[in-house]
Amino acid sequence: MLMAKIDADETAIVQAVDLAGHLDAEVGGLEATFRAVGETLAASIGTIDQMARGLEDIQRSMAPETAGLAVSRLRQAAHRLSTLPLIQQRRAIEIETLTGRARELSALLADVSAILHLLGIYGMNIKIASSGEASFFDFVVGMESKLASGSREVRHIERELEQFGRVVGDVRKADRMLAQECARVGATAPADLTRNANALQAHVETVLQIAGDTGGIMRTVQGEVARILGAIQIGDSVRQRVEHCVAILRRVAPGSTDPAVPAVPPGAAAHMVRLVAAQLDTIGGDFATEVGAVIDSLNRLGPLADQLLRLLESHAGGEDAQILTRLESDIAKLDDVTQQLSQADRQLASLTGFVTRTLADLTQGLGRIQRIAVDVQDISTNTRLLCRRHGVIGNAVAVIAKEVAPCASQLDTLSTNVARLIGALAAIDLVQDGSGVDSALILDEALAVVHGACESANAAVAKGGEDARRIVVSLVSSAGDLEKQRSFAETLALGARTLALHAEGLAPGSSAAALPGEVDETALRELLPWAAGLYTMAREREVHALFLLPGMTRPPVATVTFDEDDDGLF
Repeated sequence: MLMAKIDADETAIVQAVDLAGHLDAEVGGLEATFRAVGETLAASIGTIDQMARGLEDIQRSMAPETAGLAVSRLRQAAHRLSTLPLIQQRRAIEIETLTGRARELSALLADVSAILHLLGIYGMNIKIASSGEASFFDFVVGMESKLASGSREVRHIERELEQFGRVVGDVRKADRMLAQECARVGATAPADLTRNANALQAHVETVLQIAGDTGGIMRTVQGEVARILGAIQIGDSVRQRVEHCVAILRRVAPGSTDPAVPAVPPGAAAHMVRLVAAQLDTIGGDFATEVGAVIDSLNRLGPLADQLLRLLESHAGGEDAQILTRLESDIAKLDDVTQQLSQADRQLASLTGFVTRTLADLTQGLGRIQRIAVDVQDISTNTRLLCRRHGVIGNAVAVIAKEVAPCASQLDTLSTNVARLIGALAAIDLVQDGSGVDSALILDEALAVVHGACESANAAVAKGGEDARRIVVSLVSSAGDLEKQRSFAETLALGARTLALHAEGLAPGSSAAALPGEVDETALRELLPWAAGLYTMAREREVHALFLLPGMTRPPVATVTFDEDDDGLF
C-alpha cells in the first residue's frame, strides 16, 4: 500500500495535497473491488433464480398427479398381472355359469316356440271346424298375426344366443393363450415389475424430498446474498466520505495551485486538517467493522452452498437410470403376456357388451312374450264367446278353444322363468378385477411419463449442480477479494495519524479545542459550513459537529428516503 510506505518520521513534511492524491487512488481501487463483488453476488442471485425454476420443473414433473400417478399405474398393472391366474379361474367359473344360463334360456325359448307353433295349429283347426265362417276366419287371421310376431321375436333371440356361443369361444381361446404366456414367463416377472415399480416410487419421493430441501437452502442462500448485496454499498459510502475528505484537504492545503482559491490561514488549515483526520479515523473504524461483517457473512454462506451442492450431487448417481432400465427389461419380458392380456380384455369387452345388449333385448323380448301370453288368454276367451253365438259350428270350435287356455298359462310360466334367467345373467361379473384398460398401453404410457420426468429432473439437477458450483466459487472469490481490502482500514488510520502530525506542523501548539484567532475564525466560519455542504452521510455530520466553533449550528441530520442523496449510512 502507498500509505504504508510513509515513514512516521517524515509525516510532518508530507504535503496534504499529496496525501489527498494517495487517498483518491486507494479509494478508486476499493470501489472497483466492491463493484465487482456486487456484480458477482447479483449474478449469483440470478443463478439461484434459475435454479429455483429448475426445482419447480422437478417438482412439477415428479408431482403425485404426473410421475406419481404413472408409477401408481405401473404398480396397479403389476398387481393385475400377478393376480391373473386367480382372475382367470374365477372368470372361467363365471363364463361356465353364463353358458349354463344361456342353455337354459335356449331351452325355454324352444318351449315358447313350440307353444306358438301349437297355437298356430289350433288356429288352422279353428278355421276348419268353423267351415270358413267369416267371424271365426277373421279372428284366426288376427291371432296368426300376433303369433307370427312372437315367433320372429323368439328367432331373433335364438340367433343372438348362437352368436353368444361364438363370442364365448373367442374369450376362452384368448384366456387359454394368456394362461400359456403367464406360465412361460413364470410368477416372478410380475413380482419383479412390482418390486422395481416400488423402487421407482421411493426414488420419486426421494427426489421430491431433495428438491424440497434444496429449495429451502436456496431460499436461505438467496436471502443472505441479497442482504450482503445491500451491505456491499459500504464501498460506495466509503468512497463518498473519502472524496469529501480529499476535497477538504485540497481546499485548505498550502500550495494549492488554484489561484481563485484564497489561501487558508495556518490555524484554520490545521483545524480543518484535524477534522479530516477525525473523519478518516472514523471511516477506517466503520469500514473495518462493516467489511468484517460482510466477509463473515460470506464465510457463513460457504457451508450452506456446499450442502446445496452435496444435495444436488446426491441425486446425480444415476439410480433412476438403473431403475428405469430394470423396468424396461421387466416390461419387455411381459410384452407377450400384456399383448395376450389386451387381446383377452378385448374379447371379454366384446362378450360383456354382447351380454349387455342381449340382456336389453331379452328384457324387451320378455315384455313381448308376456303380451303374447295375454293375447293367447284373450284368444281363448274370445273364441269361447264366438262359439256361444254360432250354435253347432260354435260347439265344434269350442272343443279346440279349450286347448288354447292352457297354452296361455304355460306361456306365463315360461315368461316368469325367462325373467329369472335374465336376472341371473345380469348378476354375472365377467371382468372380475374391475379392469377395462389396455395393460400393454398402460405400462408403455406410464413408463414414458416416468422416463420423461426423470430425464427432466436429471437435466435440472445437472444444471443445478453446475450453478451451485459457480455460486460456491463466487462466494469464495468474493470473500477473498473483500479480505484483501481489509488493509484499507489501516491505510485510513495511518492517514489520520499523518494528518494529525501535519496539522501540528501547520500550527504548532494548536488543538481542536483551542479557540482560534480572529483571522482563523473568520476563515473557519466560511470553511466549516462549506465542508458540511459536502456531506451525504449522517456519520460525517456527527464527526463534523465535534469541530464546530462556539455559536455555530450543528448540521441537521435529514430524514432518509430513497429519493434523497443522503443514504443515512455510517
